[in-house]
Amino acid sequence: MYLSYKTTTTHYPFIFPPAWSESNHRDYLEKGDNPELWNDREHLPVDSWLNAVRWTDDQVREIILGFRERGIENETLFVM
Repeated sequence: MYLSYKTTTTHYPFIFPPAWSESNHRDYLEKGDNPELWNDREHLPVDSWLNAVRWTDDQVREIILGFRERGIENETLFVM
């Protein structure tokens, strides 16, 4: 069997499902004394990118768990 999964979530503009974002989004970096600076494009992507990486990890986990539930995880080569 061949399965391909491609996502561009970790590339700007970091779009992921709103339902996931509402329950899982988190701030990773302190905003410091100048929070309006974080509205600039040069600074905004860091937290968004880390959340996109987390979303991608969650999706890969769901795929692998799907293989495990079907009993074919040990007969599958996962290349990432």
